[in-house]
Amino acid sequence: MENRKELGAVAGIALVLAMVCLHVSPAAHLWAQERSVDLPPADSPTTATPHIAGSSSALPLIVRGPCDPNYWIVSSRCCRQQVENGEPCAYRVYRFDGLGGGRGADLEELYGTLQPGVPVCFMAHGSFVEWDSMLDDCANTYRWIRQAAPHHPLNIIFYTWPSDDSSRLIPTLDVNKMGRRAEQNGLYLAELISRVSNDHYISLIGHSHGARMISAAVHALAGGLVEGRYFSGGPQWRHRIRLVLAAAAIDHDWYNPGGRFELALHRAESVLNLQNRHDFALQFYPSRRLFSSRALGITGVTRLDRRLLGVQNCRIEDCDVTPIVGLGHVWAHYYQQPDIAQMIRHFIYFDESP
Repeated sequence: MENRKELGAVAGIALVLAMVCLHVSPAAHLWAQERSVDLPPADSPTTATPHIAGSSSALPLIVRGPCDPNYWIVSSRCCRQQVENGEPCAYRVYRFDGLGGGRGADLEELYGTLQPGVPVCFMAHGSFVEWDSMLDDCANTYRWIRQAAPHHPLNIIFYTWPSDDSSRLIPTLDVNKMGRRAEQNGLYLAELISRVSNDHYISLIGHSHGARMISAAVHALAGGLVEGRYFSGGPQWRHRIRLVLAAAAIDHDWYNPGGRFELALHRAESVLNLQNRHDFALQFYPSRRLFSSRALGITGVTRLDRRLLGVQNCRIEDCDVTPIVGLGHVWAHYYQQPDIAQMIRHFIYFDESP
């Protein structure tokens, strides 16, 4: 027992060192409150954070460019305890359409304005992401994705969850808690996907624990068990689904038969794993518990995994981004690279032309 305690202490110290070396600062508050829709105030604008205004029913008609802001944010941050209890979530929805920043909206408007037949891309961030930095990342990620194929239409929805809620003095020690919470949010994400009509193709991008979330969502859509619960909607939706995993904080064997997300490859037609062999934070991934496998984001799909996957092996592909990202782990290390946007382009747009 004492040896286990010592291992736990070493694991905690290792995780803290990893986050510090990555310049990831822990949340300053126990709970990073989601801003109400009328903040920030007009007399104190921010240059980094997109403005969120109140709802507006009458908006002026403008001529839009192919990369002008046109995306949505769906938040479960208001469902702090509900996320862990599996209760229904009253999502908060925001629309960013270039008309003076963002504004409050609802799911009815979101689904009602999806361009018919156009792919829908959901993006899930990782752990320890505060509200303001999430807004910055969404704006930058949207431009990054759209610049890869500016003349091809795409519906983009960012999903944000309570990833910076911690009761610890050093929040990064709650990495296991956040991993489980990301997985539980996979059920919420599955619900959002299920509301999209079948004429849309679906792509999912997940970074770090966001990769765990999107894997859980697709596993749930296929009828799999997630944190002791099944997705109540069942597996009747037949969207074409593709996944992109970046800095994937999941065990490399979780897609294998008998693995945690074994049904994901039965439901997704293809998965692109952005492998970074030098990801500094993920080097400490096995320290989070005894007998843990290494992270998929570092190892990629191993030879043994591919043998065990059998016919599903062709559905998952590794793409080595080590020379581009290096020691980096945070999402900005990815969306600052146009080359990576081109690598994932066909998985997002379902456009197979070069």
